[in-house]
Amino acid sequence: MSTNSILILDDEKSYLELLKGLLVEEGFTDVITETDPLKAIDILHSKNVDLVLCDVYMPQMNGLELLERITLEYPHIPVIMVTAISDVKTALKAIEQGAYEFITKPPDIDRLIITIKRALERRLLSLERDALRETSALPKIKWQKDFAGLVTKSSLMYKVFELVEIFAPTNETILITGETGTGKDLIAKNIHNLSPRKSGPFLVVNLASISPTLFESELFGHEKGSFTGAANDKAGYFESANGGTIFLDEIGELPKELQGKLLRTIQYNEIFRIGSSRPIKLNTRIIAATNKNMMNAIKKNEFRSDLYYRLTRGFINLPPLRKREGDIKLLANYFLTAGNLIYKKNIMGIIDEAFAQLEQYPFPGNVRELENIILNTIAQTKDKTFIERFELPDLSDDRVLMKSMAEDDLLTIDDAVKLHIIKVMNHTHQNIQKAASILGVSERTLQRRLQEIRNNKMKPRHI
Repeated sequence: MSTNSILILDDEKSYLELLKGLLVEEGFTDVITETDPLKAIDILHSKNVDLVLCDVYMPQMNGLELLERITLEYPHIPVIMVTAISDVKTALKAIEQGAYEFITKPPDIDRLIITIKRALERRLLSLERDALRETSALPKIKWQKDFAGLVTKSSLMYKVFELVEIFAPTNETILITGETGTGKDLIAKNIHNLSPRKSGPFLVVNLASISPTLFESELFGHEKGSFTGAANDKAGYFESANGGTIFLDEIGELPKELQGKLLRTIQYNEIFRIGSSRPIKLNTRIIAATNKNMMNAIKKNEFRSDLYYRLTRGFINLPPLRKREGDIKLLANYFLTAGNLIYKKNIMGIIDEAFAQLEQYPFPGNVRELENIILNTIAQTKDKTFIERFELPDLSDDRVLMKSMAEDDLLTIDDAVKLHIIKVMNHTHQNIQKAASILGVSERTLQRRLQEIRNNKMKPRHI
């Protein structure tokens, strides 16, 4: 018998009684039912509730509105959303707002019971973790609602969130560094959303995807007739982001000749369109990101040191997934929920042996690669209740390489990266799209790296 208290909210009394009876049969002795979401709030105020089952569409208050209140006021209470309508958009919104799971009516009772038990287990772990944090030096953080899209229980990520809270209210330029796929774009978005600029635009500019001949026009705009093909005046990305935030992703790809102009933009808060001598004043915050080692780029004279130090008035480094203790399992379950919704599957979970596979894999593509692996597995899984194993890229050659790097026959980091790219290309039978997905980079970036490998004829150099 379970002593956990479960609150069920639905506007159909007959459904409430049916579901309560099923839960009682499964050993849940403390089940509360309610048809009025406003009264449910009073119940939460007056009674210790461990889990909420909530319908999406109810009179007086929408289930998503109630979910928002619960996650804000009672962040330890897991909420499972239930609805008769299979709506992927609503389901993903519910998950994003903090719902533990989204289930379609009538629920499969076995899946529902497993989901409830896992949600209660996660609640207990969360309470234990927070009790530990009260007696430790770990920083306290806001809940997932405030850090939208970021799922973690890693102390390293808590420290990142603490920096986000420090930098967000300021107007400082920020540089976010970290390996490909670690979530630099999500951190930038959260900084914007927690800043006084949150009502202004948040403009994402991937510098690796801009043609080199169009860089200046795309960033700073141009005047009509300033060059062949300039048929009209055009505002650049900086003007378009006025009053908000511009996120310059892959800042290491910015050509050297434009780095000085970006430095001037930061220093004087103004730009000049191509073909104009009239400065345009800006009120735009700059957040940049890169997966490159910027100090190496500076040493190689590929990036201006003065621009680097202006960008790092605020600095955040994201840890790779392999160093985020406990997050692989947490994220895998999160992506499993999303994948069930996207592909209309009913996979209840991942067995321990499959989790062990994930824990042993180094994830060079980080969170993005884990998401791709989970979603691809769900899409290909047929007639199975649980995921029993994953088809992971074969990194055996890379492990041999890593072993050799610990001995006398050492390779440079650049050559280790080249070998890994070649391995992934071979694994995907030279499929650029699949290889880019596994590596967690754009197809354009992968093609550029392959061209560099061909030009250098890929002969590893020993240190």
